[in-house]
Amino acid sequence: MEDLFAFQALRIKQPGKLLPSRARYQIFNDQRELIAVATEIQGHGRLKLLRDSMIDVRAFAITTPDGVPVLSLVKQATTFSTEVQGPDGQLIGRIRTEGTRRHYTLLDHEGQTLGQAVGDLGLKRFSVTAAEGGTFARVHKTWAGFRKEMLTSSDHYKVEFTGGPVSRLARTLTVMIPIVLDLTSYEPM
Repeated sequence: MEDLFAFQALRIKQPGKLLPSRARYQIFNDQRELIAVATEIQGHGRLKLLRDSMIDVRAFAITTPDGVPVLSLVKQATTFSTEVQGPDGQLIGRIRTEGTRRHYTLLDHEGQTLGQAVGDLGLKRFSVTAAEGGTFARVHKTWAGFRKEMLTSSDHYKVEFTGGPVSRLARTLTVMIPIVLDLTSYEPM
């Protein structure tokens, strides 16, 4: 399987909805072509959203624009951990959210640290460094437009790979950071 995220820059956009029943993110390459879609598997009714302050487990199917499954993302709020699984459901890596939500650790399937993303106090800009040192990517929360910013919880992000060669797994986990960040810090559920 080819490296779906093998681009210098990617954009993650969340379509705007006033009361979304399930989260959805679109991933575009640097030529603004849609390359993947992350869709929450189980929807949440309006009553459930109002009644429950936080949903513990949120699962996403990540597919190509044609609907071919490429990854799964399973975020568990109580353990501050998000599993990234292959299309067969096998664990390929994890993103561990630290207590302040400014630090995210990238781990392989064996629990070995691949890197860490550290954000500013406003949770708008993150630098991603390899375990050996050296920044290889930057993640920025970008302006989504007046309507989206004022009327919805939808956000846009840009991921830029700045360093030398990055392993496929580290690249994949880095592209998933904005989704985990958004679910952890900005989504109401």
